[in-house]
Amino acid sequence: MKTAHLTLGGILSALSIICLYLTSILTTNTLTLLTLASFMVPIGLIRGSLKTACLIYISSSCLSFIIVPLNIALLYSLFFGIYGIVKYLIERKRSLPLEIVLKLIFFNSISIFLLLLMQNVLGYKLFSNIQTFITNYFVLNASVVSYIVLWILGQLGFLVFDYALTLLIDYYYKYARRL
Repeated sequence: MKTAHLTLGGILSALSIICLYLTSILTTNTLTLLTLASFMVPIGLIRGSLKTACLIYISSSCLSFIIVPLNIALLYSLFFGIYGIVKYLIERKRSLPLEIVLKLIFFNSISIFLLLLMQNVLGYKLFSNIQTFITNYFVLNASVVSYIVLWILGQLGFLVFDYALTLLIDYYYKYARRL
C-alpha cells in the first residue's frame, strides 16, 4: 500500500472518529453525523483504493468501541461504516432494480441482527415508546403494529440515507475531488 493511501486512510479515520464522537455531544444530529462518518469510506475509495477504504472502516470501527458509546459504535461498525464498501460493490452491477433489492436485503439483515443484539444481549428497550403510542391511540396489538410501522419507516429512512450518501459522493466527484 502506498504511503499516500495510508496517510489518507489515517486522516479519514480520524475524521470518522470525530464525527462519531460528536454524536455523543450533539444528540439531535446523530443520523447526520453517522452519515458524515460513513462518507469517509467512499472518499477513501475515490482517492485511494478498496484497500484504503477497508483500512478506514476497520480502524475507525475499532477506535469507535474505545471512544464513543457502545450503541453508536455498533451502529457504525455493523452498518454505517461498512455501507460505503457494500454500496460500491453492489453498484458495480449497473442494474438499478437489482441494486435496490440487494441494498434492501443488506439493510434488513443488518437491522434484524442489530435489533436482536441490542434487545436481547444489551437490554435496550427500543420500541417501548412506539408501542405505548400505538396502544393509546389505535387500540391494536401494539407489538405487531409497531414492528410493521417501524419496518416501513426503516425502509424509507434507509432509501433516504442511500440517496443522501449518493448526493455526497456526486458532490465530491464534481467539486472536491480536484483539491
